[in-house]
Amino acid sequence: MGRRQPKPTPLSEAVRRLKQELKREDTEIGLALGVSDKVVNNKLTGWQTLDREEAEAILEFLGLPPAGALEVSLFYGSWVEAAKPPGQPLTPEQEDERSCLRAAGLHGIHVAKEVLPVLEREVKAKRIARDRSRAAERGPLLLNLATVQERKNRIEGAEDYQTWAIVEWLANASVRDAADKPARAVELAELALFAVRFVPGPDCRRARLEGWADFHLANALRVKNDHDGADAAVERGWVSWRAGAEDDFLPFEEGRLLEFEASLRRDERRFDEALDLLARALDISPEENKGRILLIKAATLAVKGDVEAAVAALWQARPYVEKCGVPRDFLILLFNLTDSVLRLGRLPEAADLLSDVRDAAIALGNELDFHRTVWLQARLDAALGKIPVAIAALEQVFGVFVALGLPYDAALAGLDLAALYLQHGRPRDVVPLALQMEEVFRAKKVDREAMAALLLFCAAARREEATAELARQTADVIEKARVGQTIPPLPVAEERGAGRAAD
Repeated sequence: MGRRQPKPTPLSEAVRRLKQELKREDTEIGLALGVSDKVVNNKLTGWQTLDREEAEAILEFLGLPPAGALEVSLFYGSWVEAAKPPGQPLTPEQEDERSCLRAAGLHGIHVAKEVLPVLEREVKAKRIARDRSRAAERGPLLLNLATVQERKNRIEGAEDYQTWAIVEWLANASVRDAADKPARAVELAELALFAVRFVPGPDCRRARLEGWADFHLANALRVKNDHDGADAAVERGWVSWRAGAEDDFLPFEEGRLLEFEASLRRDERRFDEALDLLARALDISPEENKGRILLIKAATLAVKGDVEAAVAALWQARPYVEKCGVPRDFLILLFNLTDSVLRLGRLPEAADLLSDVRDAAIALGNELDFHRTVWLQARLDAALGKIPVAIAALEQVFGVFVALGLPYDAALAGLDLAALYLQHGRPRDVVPLALQMEEVFRAKKVDREAMAALLLFCAAARREEATAELARQTADVIEKARVGQTIPPLPVAEERGAGRAAD
């Protein structure tokens, strides 16, 4: 017969359980103590005696205070009291065991304090994922309702729609729609604000949520060119956000609000304020958000006219964007970087980057990305003097952008084409081109300054007074109006246009 399994002492059993809780192996402990893993196992299972000095050494290796060698497992403390025979004095052995286990309770508290934050983060992450999953199911059902009043009635009458995650989902939907449906984006942000009042929990939580929703309303109003309304929403948003500062239930980052305000200040041509806000956002935001913030910084610098600094910001963003692994963001970064170095006249660098743009576009498999890559190649060809090739490619992509109803892309590609026509003695070809650009712009609600610039160019074309320089100046105005019409929502960056520069 084999030997009977010995009963481990309370000390060895407690140290063994601590080792398991901290997920350490006998081999690791043995290497640290200069003994074999078999010896460690024997001492922790009762085959050999574990003395106080050895227990202290193991606890020290586990990162626990060695002075409390007898402080081990929390739930053993009550066990010894339950095991005491009522009305009978304890034997010396029982006294030792009780002292050991009571001390173990103290160490168990220490372990609990170490482990509790990890468990709290895990539980919070699971709750957030669950709430977002439910909101992703219910949000589209809410928007399927025909009228705003029906949507409000649904929120007011159904608990499933009275959650923080529904507010977040509506806010993110507002950001997604802002680029091409600004009125709908405002409507969605206002619906998010309406939903806040029904979310259960303390007032500070609703204040935090209200601030979050107000910043999304500010973003939608900014894109709609209502800067006064956006300013008011930002001011309200900060008041509410700070009123809810004590609540840490929500998974929202303050850096995101700084991004929204920075985009507004950029559109108001308050560039220094915008860049200061983005610097603050970079300081407080997690690693996974820094790439997006730097893309916004690059767009801000591009609108400011500092293309060299924009290129530096894009290079700084590249490792963050690559690490996050969002293919759309990586393509946008490469496209904007290539465009910027091309505008700086660094043609060999642009050619090298363009091959990366092409590879990224092919990997995404989006036809529109392919046409935008052709557009970029055409501009490089024009800079290299390959004029017939560039004109043919620009005519192709201009037709695609017009057919798809993409006003900014169509205008920018059309103006690139017009500049080549004018430089190479084809002014009459500019007139029908200008009429098509004007038609696309009138069909879409675009920035008023961009519209005015394009109409001036079209008028000059009809009088046969347009010049290549006027085409470039008009393109600059339209590009600045188009840059950063929206910024990507959370938690995942969504697909957005990648014209000459994007947020």
